[in-house]
Amino acid sequence: MATLRPLALADLADAQALLLASCHYDRASTVATEKLFGSASGDPWRQTLGAFEHRTLVGVVVVSGCWLRLLAVLPSKRRRGIGQTLLEAAETAARAAGETSLRTFDQPGNYLAPGIHATNATFLAWLEKRGYVRVAHNTNLIVDVAANERVTPAAFEERRRRIGGAYHISAASRHDLPSLCPTIASVFTAGWAFEIENAVTRPPGAAHVARAPDGEWAAFAGHDGNNRGLGWFGPTGTFPAHRNRGLGSVLLLACLLDIARAGHPHATIAWIGPREFYEKTTGVIGETRFVVLEKALT
Repeated sequence: MATLRPLALADLADAQALLLASCHYDRASTVATEKLFGSASGDPWRQTLGAFEHRTLVGVVVVSGCWLRLLAVLPSKRRRGIGQTLLEAAETAARAAGETSLRTFDQPGNYLAPGIHATNATFLAWLEKRGYVRVAHNTNLIVDVAANERVTPAAFEERRRRIGGAYHISAASRHDLPSLCPTIASVFTAGWAFEIENAVTRPPGAAHVARAPDGEWAAFAGHDGNNRGLGWFGPTGTFPAHRNRGLGSVLLLACLLDIARAGHPHATIAWIGPREFYEKTTGVIGETRFVVLEKALT
């Protein structure tokens, strides 16, 4: 019988090894600290639990707000009720915190993936058997940044030239955040503002912005504000008064060039909105689809 206790940073190495062995659809071990112990948009409550057999970590679960952020059990320990025990503990914690439902993975600002991989039929069926129902679908796109003629410094400069001198394009800095993040939150979402702040404040900085001549914010784009170090692009947005000027494509390329310089052969464009924009600007070499499930806890 596995016993549960809260995980601490002292358990990180064991948790990384477990995630490496258990999460075949994601690079969870690479971002283990962020997923196990990191905050999310709105700073919701979080509980991170480990399941142990004779001091050996055999499973983990993270629940934060109304989201099940992560659930993993060692392959050799599955079909023994460990996952069921962890899931029930997450649901109990959510009820105790006043949550009325629990949703899988797509937590704004801190998600390993925006749902469960659509090809992970075993996990989807396991959750559905326990009362979870499908409520949404999301898609990530994969873009080549190592050998893509559309993602080069020359392509970036050409797109910036088309804009002319009407806008100032630059890397975002900490000094921008007091005005930039509230503006993003008011026009777009607090989750996007949270990710942009992370992208800017985590060295070496991973966001770019456009300003109008009067200093007004015109557009923004970031990468690695979530899943730090995996080469994930987003979020990005252009404020309404400045749309259809080519700003989005310039900032997209600026971020993808950062990702390429970091040594990634591909970039993940996460939780996409306008697919046609990415296909036209950079081309797409692959995609991953996700399913979001939810369970009422009342």
